[in-house]
Amino acid sequence: MSLSSQEYAALAYDAYQKPDKVGPTSPIVDIGGIPCRRLDYVDKPSGYQGVIYERADTGEMVVVHRGSEFDRQPILDGALADGGMVATRHNAQVADAIEYTQRALNYAKEKHVSTGQPTPDVTVAGHSLGGNLAQVTAHHFNLKGQTFDAYGAVSLDRRIPEGGGDVVNHVMAGDAVSAASRHYGRVEIYATPNEIATLKRSDYANDNSVLDARDPLSAAVRLGESHRMHNFLPVDGTGKPDTSVLEDPSTQQLARQYAPTIEKYRGDVEALRSGLTLYSRGIPGLARDGVDHLRGPLEPGAGRREMDAPSWQQQVQQFQQDRERSHAPQGWQVPLKQDAQDVRVASPTHGRPPTLQNDPGAFLDRMLVAAQSGDRDQFRQMTQVLANEPPGRALRSEAVEIVNQQEQHAAQQAMQSQRQQAESQQQETMRVGARSL
Repeated sequence: MSLSSQEYAALAYDAYQKPDKVGPTSPIVDIGGIPCRRLDYVDKPSGYQGVIYERADTGEMVVVHRGSEFDRQPILDGALADGGMVATRHNAQVADAIEYTQRALNYAKEKHVSTGQPTPDVTVAGHSLGGNLAQVTAHHFNLKGQTFDAYGAVSLDRRIPEGGGDVVNHVMAGDAVSAASRHYGRVEIYATPNEIATLKRSDYANDNSVLDARDPLSAAVRLGESHRMHNFLPVDGTGKPDTSVLEDPSTQQLARQYAPTIEKYRGDVEALRSGLTLYSRGIPGLARDGVDHLRGPLEPGAGRREMDAPSWQQQVQQFQQDRERSHAPQGWQVPLKQDAQDVRVASPTHGRPPTLQNDPGAFLDRMLVAAQSGDRDQFRQMTQVLANEPPGRALRSEAVEIVNQQEQHAAQQAMQSQRQQAESQQQETMRVGARSL
């Protein structure tokens, strides 16, 4: 990535405004000190909005996923997207964000083909909800990027691992949104004197003790300004010139100095969010979470591998070519030749479609023809025939047994985890009550 964090922040902020003109011939504008062209813009029914920026001097492309926009679409962004991530571990805008990022990758590939120059780099960025989508798409396509006060993608239902170095996540110490979930990529924390003073007023001590009477809810309310994008820009909340935390080394020094305070606050916010998620999802959701835990995290780049994989039509054509090569006439393969008419007369299935038992090769050929011609009913019927054969029944029985065992194990783990958390919360309540007496 040749862009600086400050330049990514400028693009993430610019994406909140709908561009007047987009396209390869749209005007070049100065955004954060770099010449950019707004190559594409999209506004989907799900509430998802995104902009593809092309750097005019290097050709690099940045997909910026726009963040939460409560004033214009509070239901789509607030209730369905942000609320859904907490209650159901699902972001309703992910599918659109993935599709849009793939569009940028296709743009880059087309530019390489048309110009003969190297394929331009594609990276991602976003603030808040947009930062969450940036983490998801960076993991899906194995891209690099930067986010600002993002809701971490690790708690979503996509088996995204924590950590790594492909994404840099810039967060304010007092921001509750970025504290609520773990992050894909590296986390850089910035703190202001006002944030530290607010945490102190909420009884957060700067030590490793767990006995301080801290109040995360009141702190989160008082620190609402920490989530504003202007913290990462060279302007304040009113648009007047200011110093960005990205360019003020003292903000990271202060974060390191008060690391115990900040860690306790952010840990409390995450615990509150986890409790809401557990309560909202119930036992069925916990069972599914347990299965995902057993399956483990996904490796980055699944989307890139899907793009590079051959299509169904290409696979069918390759299969047909392989079969034709394997059936090529060779004298040493066919020592005994019979007249075709004699074979048809001798065949017990003459005049009837070949069955899997009598002629497996011909049966597979018919399946192939059905797939190529788009005859889904015929293809489905023949697939069912395959599934009902002894090997297919055995495989299905084995798969059902494995899934049943996994679900039972996951449900037991989930119930045990829920009991332990309830006991822990009860002990905490008793401890706080005893301290207040």
